Amino acid sequence: MLLRQDLPSHTARLVAPTIETDLSLVGFYGLERNAAFAYRWSSGNALVQMPFGANLAPSYVASARIRAAHPDGPQPLSFLGSGRALATVMPAPEFRVYRLLIPPVPKDDRLSFGLQTQPFIPQGDRRELGVMATSIGLQPLPYIEWPVVLVVPAALASLWGWMRRRGAGAGAVLLVCYPLGAGLSVLYALNRPAPLPFIWLALFTVVAAGVVVLLTSDVRSRLSLALLSLLVSFSGMIWPSWMTDDAFISFRYAYNLVAGHGLIYNVGERVEGYTNFLWTMLAALTIALGGDPVYWSYLSGVAIALAILLLSYWLAKRLLDPAWALVTALVVATSQSLLVYTARGGGLETGLFTLLVLAGSALFVHSRAWRWSGIVFALASLTRPEGALVMALSLFYLGLAGLPAGEPATTHSWRARFRLILLALLPYLLIVVPYFLWRLSYYGDPLPNTFYAKTGGGIRQALRGLAYAQKFALAVGGPLLLVVFIRFLSDWRAAWRTWRGYLLLLVIIYSAYVISVGGDHFPGERFFVPLVPWIALLIADGLAWLYTWAMSSAALRKAAPALLGAILLATSAHALGRSASFDHIIRGDDESVRIWSEIGIWLRDHAAHNESVAALGAGAIAYYSDRTTIDLLGLNDKHIARVKVENMGGGTAGHEKRDPEYVLHIRRPTYIPALPDWSNYFGGPEVLRQYYKLISIRTHTGRELLLWKRLP
Repeated sequence: MLLRQDLPSHTARLVAPTIETDLSLVGFYGLERNAAFAYRWSSGNALVQMPFGANLAPSYVASARIRAAHPDGPQPLSFLGSGRALATVMPAPEFRVYRLLIPPVPKDDRLSFGLQTQPFIPQGDRRELGVMATSIGLQPLPYIEWPVVLVVPAALASLWGWMRRRGAGAGAVLLVCYPLGAGLSVLYALNRPAPLPFIWLALFTVVAAGVVVLLTSDVRSRLSLALLSLLVSFSGMIWPSWMTDDAFISFRYAYNLVAGHGLIYNVGERVEGYTNFLWTMLAALTIALGGDPVYWSYLSGVAIALAILLLSYWLAKRLLDPAWALVTALVVATSQSLLVYTARGGGLETGLFTLLVLAGSALFVHSRAWRWSGIVFALASLTRPEGALVMALSLFYLGLAGLPAGEPATTHSWRARFRLILLALLPYLLIVVPYFLWRLSYYGDPLPNTFYAKTGGGIRQALRGLAYAQKFALAVGGPLLLVVFIRFLSDWRAAWRTWRGYLLLLVIIYSAYVISVGGDHFPGERFFVPLVPWIALLIADGLAWLYTWAMSSAALRKAAPALLGAILLATSAHALGRSASFDHIIRGDDESVRIWSEIGIWLRDHAAHNESVAALGAGAIAYYSDRTTIDLLGLNDKHIARVKVENMGGGTAGHEKRDPEYVLHIRRPTYIPALPDWSNYFGGPEVLRQYYKLISIRTHTGRELLLWKRLP
């Protein structure tokens, strides 16, 4: 209750050379100085947004320190709160601070504060200038969050009772519940907005801690896993969260399916511009039940991340000592590559695919459950095409080395091994073959359209993939990766016939595949995320061997524990700290998606149903507009996807194929957002002016944007 009575202000100091704030600023120009003061000009429509601010506090006071400087005298200045007019004033010619109460915003809306005035263009300057500003901010008002006050302590009390029922002593229960409660209190005090309300993240953490009770009886392991679950659950609050534009492509297909148009991107066009059938079906189910797929993605991302963490621990505990299973869990929980595509958002199928291939491999190395792995790998194949590669490698290993579960398959005849392969393959084929035949008949192509849009670069593509793999290798462990081979140095044949050989085969061949396709353009090396749990298990196994060897040496025995602790601490800190290298990319991508979402909503409200829009970011605009959308990069356009590009593979993955003449003269979009990269796609504004005129629109948040509209 006390932690919500003195909330810090979220203020952007506009007089600083670099504005450090968690607010999103739109319509403010660069820093300027005169003889008396420093300032920034606003445009005629300036805006500050706090994404997910409604999850932090219900009400805010907005403030802005501004002054009028229009050459014709002060002009009326309107203040907007989340797109709604709050007040209009005549600003003074000297700096004044204006404060306004912003009414409560819905949980699914974006908190924003806007300045709107008549701009002017000074002589020799192209900018439209509004008012001078030195600071702008949003101050959450004190309140009591009764659900947190009541539910979170009740959840911790339930965890206490659950542990006691499972036989834990009072001291052991206290050792888990007290640090977990303290950690929740510290995170509650951070007062940072997140995609999900605090209560959801807290409940996810407590439920995960309850599942841990079933996985281990060791109190230290329970405490460690509970704190790692806390880190995973709240990673979208500790670091920036996001939603990729590509996620909205799947949502667009899901929406059209629920609307009765079929599993398509544009009505009347059968193009398979997605590679995540199962994920898209889950999004469609969410929409059909009246849910928001964006919110569902954030929820499922946290749940999937926790499931990957706990399954990795369970598998490592079966294969290694419980203490080294914790090392596996530590590597998984601190992988920003994994977090950024699960608990921190993203909205892509990466987390679900990782969970499914991890579950399939866990079944495959299980002595009694390996026959069920084919079903799980089939679900993985419906989530990502690479699931078929993992299944093929599993069958290859089964035929070559036998089952890594320890059954005497290595002594079986080839006929016996062939029978085992059929037992694993048959359930897989019963699921995948009907799906493949359906999609072949429905879309007419053996491979998704995205394959044609992204591949064809040969050696240049592979070189780009090597650089991509190098970044991931440095992030996941760097030199520590060498320990995964240590078991193979003494007796590689024995190691090959165990789960170590199986997982190493998956890691090496899957990595070669990612290199061959050239990786992708998203931060955090998305294509390598499915390998994180397997690599974590192999690293823990290698460290276990090294530690045992060091403890057997009189010279190293005393230093070994401290050295191991230092290695784990340094590796984890490096893994978590690498988020700083791409946080600015995530923030920029998320801001772009907000702009494209607002354009889509404007088109939905103002464009005719037979009008269309061209988009470089073909997800959010298409989903929110519900209008025909021409995908300029060809992911959802068969013609562009098959365009031959010179030096293919040397540019940004997935952004190389384009055909502006086809778009302008064949597809003839009604609207094209007047964003720099989008206009340059066609050769610049000079080319577009032959066919289009610029129009100004104001989105529902008060943001002013320019669109090219087709001339009659």
